[in-house]
Amino acid sequence: MYRFYVDDHANKYHYDELCRVFLPDNEFEIICIDKLPKQSLLGENSFVLGDFENADRDAIKRELYEKLSSLTEMKPEWGTLTGVRPLKPALAVLDKSESLDEMSEVLRQKYLLSDSKLGLLSDIAKYQRMFVKGNPSDMISIYAGIPFCPTRCEYCSFASNVADDKAIEEYLANLCKETEYCGKLYKNHPKEIESVYIGGGTPTTLSASQLKDLISRISDSFKINPADIEFTVEAGRPDTITEEKLKTIKNCGVSRISINPQSMKDETMRLIGRDHSAQDIRNAFAAARRVGFEVINADLIAGLPKETPEDFANSLDEIIRLGAENITVHTLSVKRGSRLHENDPEYYRRDIERVSKMLSYAGSRLKGSDYHPYYIYRQKHQMGAFENVGYCLEGKHSIYNIRIMEDKQSIIALGAGGVGKIYYPEEDRIERVANVSNYEIYNERFNEMLERKDKYFGG
Repeated sequence: MYRFYVDDHANKYHYDELCRVFLPDNEFEIICIDKLPKQSLLGENSFVLGDFENADRDAIKRELYEKLSSLTEMKPEWGTLTGVRPLKPALAVLDKSESLDEMSEVLRQKYLLSDSKLGLLSDIAKYQRMFVKGNPSDMISIYAGIPFCPTRCEYCSFASNVADDKAIEEYLANLCKETEYCGKLYKNHPKEIESVYIGGGTPTTLSASQLKDLISRISDSFKINPADIEFTVEAGRPDTITEEKLKTIKNCGVSRISINPQSMKDETMRLIGRDHSAQDIRNAFAAARRVGFEVINADLIAGLPKETPEDFANSLDEIIRLGAENITVHTLSVKRGSRLHENDPEYYRRDIERVSKMLSYAGSRLKGSDYHPYYIYRQKHQMGAFENVGYCLEGKHSIYNIRIMEDKQSIIALGAGGVGKIYYPEEDRIERVANVSNYEIYNERFNEMLERKDKYFGG
């Protein structure tokens, strides 16, 4: 057990999170104290951090990082950064300096980032500065959640459920009521809608008629034409995709969908609990192209059980050949609540070199194929404390993905599991408006869900 003493009660959480990058919870302890302890009172493997006169969080984190690195012989590439949104501090520096080189040097000194991560942040910042226009706070976005899937994947902890037709119908009826209610509140709102994202779960678990009704309800309630804005429907699981559903979505004016294989290796898909094959993914892409979708996003996961770097490379190569305009490369996160965590909670601490090779290949292969990294986020219990990165062909980025990570836009979230945001630009502050995650509880407490929506509009 390593013990670290700091005179900084307010930031204990941040020190805990940094320690977790290096060590399991039962191997460290952050102890907050008000005065410098006597050396004789310190036990073995105990260390004092900071000068106890001026508690500087970043300085203490740098000292803690160096100590942990020495103890474990690990050198995590994100340095002392542990937050979900590593681009935010980068853009904050860039807003002041307007120099990518200066931004990188500040981040290197303050957070101890590696050259590869500095390069990645620079590439993303450069893309966003060139191709993402408009003030995000002048617009709003909408998210609608469909918390159903045909099966649950081993790594999943989302609010997704396997439900019967009756349960889905009851949920949809309430979701449509919530949509209409928000549409009435929005009627006199001064801000325009920039994007709509229907996610989950797997929205294409719904039937073609249910999808049409939901898209039409959103369009009518908020007085938008899906063809005029970025409107995305996740069709993530190919075992839920039919040409009828794709035609229905496209005929509603939607131009963007997701087809998310996670891997193109049949054995891997069986291991993670998916009831489809790589051929099903190919067929789904072909059907989407026949129907005429302009942008298809595909997700892949680096670090899936029993996959080699060669397996991952083969999957990525095929997704590129299939022509996905937008590819998100996730690093496996072993989330609490997932079956993978239940069976092997320390999985994410192993095979870091294997995952590093996968991500390195992804970056070079995608860049060589004219894809640009355009958004990034991180998660807890992520293998190697790495990251998720979205890549796109020029101009094919998802504005919704960018806005959700910026935290500078209000987002109206509808349905179970939806977490909306109210952005206050004068204070640069976000207030979250969350619905409950379980669809059955959502149905039971539906009137309360409606009342929460009043917050979006000053009620």
